Amino acid sequence: MVYNLCNELFNLDINNIDTSLKNYFNNDIIEQLYFLPKKIDKNLIDEKLNDKNYISKVLNTISYYKDKDIEIVIKDKINQFVKDTTYNVNNYKLYVIIGLDTTTIYSIKYMGEDVTVLLLESTNGIEDNLNLLLAHEFTHWVRKQIYNRDIFEDCIGERFIVEGIGCNYSREIVPNREEYEYCIVNKDTFEWVKNNIDKVELYMKDKISSNELMRDYFYMFADTEKMGMPVRVGYVYGYLKVKEYLDENNLKIKDILNMNWEDILFYK
Repeated sequence: MVYNLCNELFNLDINNIDTSLKNYFNNDIIEQLYFLPKKIDKNLIDEKLNDKNYISKVLNTISYYKDKDIEIVIKDKINQFVKDTTYNVNNYKLYVIIGLDTTTIYSIKYMGEDVTVLLLESTNGIEDNLNLLLAHEFTHWVRKQIYNRDIFEDCIGERFIVEGIGCNYSREIVPNREEYEYCIVNKDTFEWVKNNIDKVELYMKDKISSNELMRDYFYMFADTEKMGMPVRVGYVYGYLKVKEYLDENNLKIKDILNMNWEDILFYK
């Protein structure tokens, strides 16, 4: 199911966008879906409302989607992914909100269930950006359905492949982007990982089957100075390892969606 929580903003008076956004953020469900799980300080609201780039993103997003049924748009895209991969997904819950441009899409527990939250302003009103994010998340839903376990916290080996599959499916759905965009990191982080694979692997030696280093490799606000790496290197490493496996075996994501992470990561 897709739940669009942006309707009230799609009809806002752009001359009063500050007031409209403040009212929107002062809402219990936005608090539960965004501010609390992502640990966002509400003092950031005023800062963002004075950020011209942020306001531009919000206005671009509202302008693009206000005359569309976002729930139908997203469901149609997911149906295309189902057709492309031949994997159906059941019982997913996706909440579409406007946030403070702090992230893009993420999974949380809400009312005792696993749900996905999409920050629509992160698309900047560009449909390919939405395609990229939804393609990535679709693979997570499929993998969770196949394995029926916490694919994000079980161990870093599995997380590498989970995110690598997601990033590479984004590449299949939206080709010809810069590779770092598929990994949702900046260019410097992507290049650092490409040039320091040995260091990435040395740091996790003998710990790949545990979740001890999950924060170090995947969390946006991890303290990575101790390991001398940028944050979120796990996304890039996973992307590169999955891409290597696909290229060397002439496969597509649909061919490996149900594979164990060990068989992809340790195939050589």
